[in-house]
Amino acid sequence: MTSIQIGDLILRKIRGFALAAIAAFALGLVACGDNGSSAAPPTQLSAQAGDSRLTLRFSGSSDIEYWLFAAPRADIDSSNWSLTPGARSATKVSSPFVLCGLDNDITYWLFMNGRKNGGPGGAPSEKLAVQPRPAGTTWDKLSLPTSAGLLPSAVESIAMARLSTCPSRSTLATEGRFVSVSASGAIHYSADARTWSSATLPANWTSPLYAVAGFASSVNTTGDPGLVFVATGAMGASLSSKDGINWTLAQAPSASTPVLRAIAALSSSFVAVGEKGAIRSSSDGLSWTDRSSGTAQDLHAILVGNNRVFAAGNAGTLLLSNDSGASWASVSLPEVRDAQLRAIGHGYLRGSASTDLDRFLVGGSGGYVALTSDGGSTWSAQRIPGASTIVGIGRTSRYLLIDDLGQVFTSTDAASWSLQTSIRLDQAKNLLSFDWGYLVGSASGQIFSSF
Repeated sequence: MTSIQIGDLILRKIRGFALAAIAAFALGLVACGDNGSSAAPPTQLSAQAGDSRLTLRFSGSSDIEYWLFAAPRADIDSSNWSLTPGARSATKVSSPFVLCGLDNDITYWLFMNGRKNGGPGGAPSEKLAVQPRPAGTTWDKLSLPTSAGLLPSAVESIAMARLSTCPSRSTLATEGRFVSVSASGAIHYSADARTWSSATLPANWTSPLYAVAGFASSVNTTGDPGLVFVATGAMGASLSSKDGINWTLAQAPSASTPVLRAIAALSSSFVAVGEKGAIRSSSDGLSWTDRSSGTAQDLHAILVGNNRVFAAGNAGTLLLSNDSGASWASVSLPEVRDAQLRAIGHGYLRGSASTDLDRFLVGGSGGYVALTSDGGSTWSAQRIPGASTIVGIGRTSRYLLIDDLGQVFTSTDAASWSLQTSIRLDQAKNLLSFDWGYLVGSASGQIFSSF
């Protein structure tokens, strides 16, 4: 390619960028019709920083359409926002609104305006500054209410069913229904993972529960989202719920049925694992199908990710299913030396896009962590210095794991780990990692949260 051709190519790219910027500017700020009008901006704006996101709240009028503009520049205004790399906008915004896919540790400035019937944007609102940051650095301790007739006990498992996703990144959730289960048989639920309430249980229910999972068949639906939750526990017992609030007996405890210690939700079904290699699958928690695991070892963890299902347990046992839990194959891990595996994690190396590097992790006793980047064909392993038994592995914008001493370790690549020395989550038992944070269940009956 000649220097003239190169120069022409550069010029075309510059012109293309300028035209795109002008188009974005016109879309955001110029009238879209002859009958519309500008309107006053919203008031009482506030922006709360999260992990790679911010949550915007404001007061406004139902007959005004509000637009949001954000960019990583302090002098953002109506004439320069669209020319800034990393600029973002959103139309028809209602409160609260979550803006996803932001860069952590970078300050974004934002403003809003209003319009009616497709008119031009009105005067800008006050300007706010907010800096997204990784979750897992600061934690809050949450107390669960006492359930009638049930004593406080260890939080054995926490689950979330996605209800809505980010308009700009449909792989990331903005809202969910959270459910926790306890060794006393208690169940609690929450809409925001901060405030928890006691669920309604079957009459005289006192059987221990060890695992819970759920899904919504109709995400981003204003009506019925099609929620289904299933909780499992002692002697193969299971409860089911259509909202996470009201629960019915799905399968009564039976001495002939093994304890089910962990459960995972697929797109429209559940797979549970437990003692003596037990694996069972169900579409609703009412009827179960036994699956052959090929092992008699107790299984303690299960995870679904990228069309694969992994289950892990005692004596370094790791199983893989590529058909939604119908059939299973044993996976050999390096340097496992009979480690008691207690946790499985999954996350893309650079975010949530399918083109990013897909990674699964397995953790257990002695700080053992194994990592695969090819779906489970090859693994590398290490023992994290100072770590005890790994009981939870997750990822938001970075990888995070906890051990049974309540120590928190973080990593940007799932290979090199750093201890967060200022954090100790007492009596940690399990970890829920979701799109914007973490919840940790403890043996003391409390929940730790970090968003």
